[in-house]
Amino acid sequence: MKLSSKSSYALRALFDMAYHSPGERSKIETISEREDIPPRFLEQIFLNLKKAGLVGSKRGRGGGYYLKMPPEEITLARIIRAVEGETCESLCRDSPSPAADGTPTGHCVATTLWSELAGKIDVMLDSVTLADAVQRAEEMGVKRAGFRKFTYMI
Repeated sequence: MKLSSKSSYALRALFDMAYHSPGERSKIETISEREDIPPRFLEQIFLNLKKAGLVGSKRGRGGGYYLKMPPEEITLARIIRAVEGETCESLCRDSPSPAADGTPTGHCVATTLWSELAGKIDVMLDSVTLADAVQRAEEMGVKRAGFRKFTYMI
C-alpha cells in the first residue's frame, strides 16, 4: 500500500507540530520549510484536518495552527481518514460483480481480500499515535527546532 502525498504530508505536518512545538501554535510556513512540503498544498491539507477536528487555528499576531487534542489521542488512522476517507474506500474501489448466473468471480474474491486487508491496516493505524511517533523520533535522536536545554546557575 502506498500512501498518497496528501496523507504523507498530513502525517509529517502533525508530527512536526507535536515534536517541534508541543502545546504551541505553528505557522504553515515554518512546517512547510522544516518538512519540505509545498505551503499551498499544506494549506489545503490543514482545511481537511481542521474540518475533522484534529487542528484548530488562530488568526493574527501570534496565530497559527495547533493540535486540538493531545498527541496520545491522535492516531495515524484518524489523520489519514481526515484527508483520504476510509481505508477500504482507498483499497476497495470496485464492488463485487458476480457473473450473470450469480456465481462469484475473481473480481469478487479480489474485492473481499482488499476489504480484509483494509480492516487489518485500520487496526494497525489505529494503534499508532502521534505520541508514538514523537517517542520514536526522540529515540532516533531527531533534533528539535528551537529546543534548548536550560542551564541553571546559582
